[in-house]
Amino acid sequence: MQKHCVHCHGPESQEGDFRVDTLSEDVGAASAVNRWLEVIEKINNGEMPPEDEPERPTAEQGAVVVEWLAARIEEGRSARMAKRQPVSFHRLTRIEYANTVEDLLGVRYGVADPGGLNEDAEYHGFDRIGSVLSLSASHVEKYYSAAEAILDEAYPDKPIETTIIRKTALDLRGGPSSEQRKELEEQGLADKVRVDMWPGHQLRGGRPGPGGDMVKNGGYFKVRLQVSGMKPPGGRAPHLTFYAEKIDRLLFEQDILAPEDKPTIVEFTCHLPPGTTTFDVTNDVPGPSNLPRSGRSGAIPFFSLKQGRIPWQIKLTDEEGVPLYPFLIVDWIEWEGPIITDEVQAKRARYMPTEEGNVDQLRQCITRFCEDAFRRPVTEAETQRYVAIAAQELEAGAELKDAVKTAMLAVMCSKDFLFLVEGDSEKPTDNLNDFEVANRLSYMLWSTMPDEELLSIAHDGTLQDKAILKQQLDRMLADPRAAKFSVEFPRQWMQMHKLGMFPPDQKLYPEYDPHLERSMKGETSAFFQEVLDQNLSLREFLDSDWTMVNPRLAIHYEMKGVERDGFQRVTLDQEDHRGGLLTQAAILSLTSDGTRHRPVHRGVWVMESIFGKSPPPPPANVDPIEPNPVDSPKATIRMKLEAHKHDPNCAACHRKIDPLGLAFDNFNAIGQWRTEEIVQSGTGANPKVDPSGVLPDGREFAGPKEFRQLLLANVDDFNNTFIKKLATYSLRRTMTIDDRDDLEAIAAQSRADDFRVRDLVETFVLSDLFQKR
Repeated sequence: MQKHCVHCHGPESQEGDFRVDTLSEDVGAASAVNRWLEVIEKINNGEMPPEDEPERPTAEQGAVVVEWLAARIEEGRSARMAKRQPVSFHRLTRIEYANTVEDLLGVRYGVADPGGLNEDAEYHGFDRIGSVLSLSASHVEKYYSAAEAILDEAYPDKPIETTIIRKTALDLRGGPSSEQRKELEEQGLADKVRVDMWPGHQLRGGRPGPGGDMVKNGGYFKVRLQVSGMKPPGGRAPHLTFYAEKIDRLLFEQDILAPEDKPTIVEFTCHLPPGTTTFDVTNDVPGPSNLPRSGRSGAIPFFSLKQGRIPWQIKLTDEEGVPLYPFLIVDWIEWEGPIITDEVQAKRARYMPTEEGNVDQLRQCITRFCEDAFRRPVTEAETQRYVAIAAQELEAGAELKDAVKTAMLAVMCSKDFLFLVEGDSEKPTDNLNDFEVANRLSYMLWSTMPDEELLSIAHDGTLQDKAILKQQLDRMLADPRAAKFSVEFPRQWMQMHKLGMFPPDQKLYPEYDPHLERSMKGETSAFFQEVLDQNLSLREFLDSDWTMVNPRLAIHYEMKGVERDGFQRVTLDQEDHRGGLLTQAAILSLTSDGTRHRPVHRGVWVMESIFGKSPPPPPANVDPIEPNPVDSPKATIRMKLEAHKHDPNCAACHRKIDPLGLAFDNFNAIGQWRTEEIVQSGTGANPKVDPSGVLPDGREFAGPKEFRQLLLANVDDFNNTFIKKLATYSLRRTMTIDDRDDLEAIAAQSRADDFRVRDLVETFVLSDLFQKR
């Protein structure tokens, strides 16, 4: 700056009314950051220093300055976001709110349903950062409405009776005329009629009970279906989906494999909000249309595939009776509910007094609810606020239950319920107390409130004993609720919210469907779960000879022998061209734009998620990559990216980013392997893919396999990144320079443990960093 800038932007001359010599050397400070961003933009664009500047610095020298300034700005931003006041407030995310309410009152509130809670803001993929999760008037209104609905379901005006409703195939297929139904009953065939579901066939409009009375008050319901599913050799199995139309929610999905003469009963439990709703049951696989000429039986009752078809209809089986298409048969659907277990009933009863005028009982019930909702002991003064609310309602003539519900409503709209509160304004401290440790551990592993055992240990004041904390960690990891950690942490660390943000073009990728997208997400979660459960090394995330697939993903990856529904571990062969996270379809798709892969975005993802570095902002007004002219030879995206290298201001940064993404050019926008890039416009043959590259340190690679081997040599860097991401997720704040010593200590122990993931999680939880605010 002194050499190239001050003589034009200093005490003697201030071109553009801009001085550099007076800018704060604390680049990331809030008061200075905007002016330094202007400096970055001018250097990035090549405007400054001007072309007539003697001994003008090279683009590479400018890139070094830009990168250094950008890093300092990010450090300043992180420090501001992590700034700790005497009391810290971390609002529950939507998912955490739903889980907490379910554990508290046995009600599963649909936070993502239409009219549910607002989406959570995210920072670099993380939606748990306390300084980002603000509370607006809109949030308050939503929380108030949610609490009312939750309490109305938990404490209805009238007792709810559990009923069972069954709809037969005659009901589901649209219902025959009364004459036809009577005729079938007289022939003894009414209960033998079945619904034949071709690929894509959808049963629409079904609702449990006349007028949907069963879900009038909402609650949990068990749904059972008797089905058969026939799979053509080498093809897909019929895929049953059960979708609730009003709330726009997929309730259940499963591949169905069962002979038509030996149907199976599938059962699932779902939660539905109050009000009538309709359901769509679909055989969600591609295949021939189910129009009458193709397959639908029309007014003719269907009993068996062996009956044959009307001459002009498509055949269902070959001459040996082997199915030609994924075919689903539904015999009946049964709803049971609302279901309230004895455990949930007892939990709700703890908070509701039964004796009119018994003030002590009223106080005890409200105190219990406050303690459970706030996830810590409460003072008498805190409880009195809510007891007074109930008392005022009773004085105004309200029923006892309604008065208590009003007090509970106030509790569920309070900061102590909606936020994880850490610290004490009267006794400032840098360390957590036992209840704060319990909450941090529970929301890290389970995304919900601590259970009774964990809170009991916190009451004893022994949770910060490392031996006891380790015992609780082991117990909680063994609990089924720990599956939430394997979903939520990878989702946020790897920015999985971007998957499906740009739905792939159906003309270019007709095989892409919602089932495949959900399978992609499932592979990444199941892969993380396997690494954690088996205490495997972090190296497995960079390269592995196995992965987790279900039948749908196996078809996408062109793998054989995966028939059983659900994710299972499979060994990878060399011709599978996969291994680790970076070759999983989810990661490759979330860095694409729906029509083509984006090597630069893939490179940025590797920088951020694997190496923990954010590239500096690109110059303004950079021209986008243009489509191939129709009269020019077809060119790959890599060839077009070469144009950016002719601009020295672009080349300096792209030299670091591009190789990280180009290494995976063998994978298209939805993660399928290829050796040539399909180019829609231009002349000549499709060009061959070139996945080779050179890293900034000079190391070369020929393709994704060699690149993954180079990543393994940098496992120390990945170890540091993984720990930083885990700490950001668990502590609900960004990491700053003040955390460096603690992070390095955890990294050193992880290195000594050969980077085993479960051991790393244990080291982190037992560290001083975990118990600091």
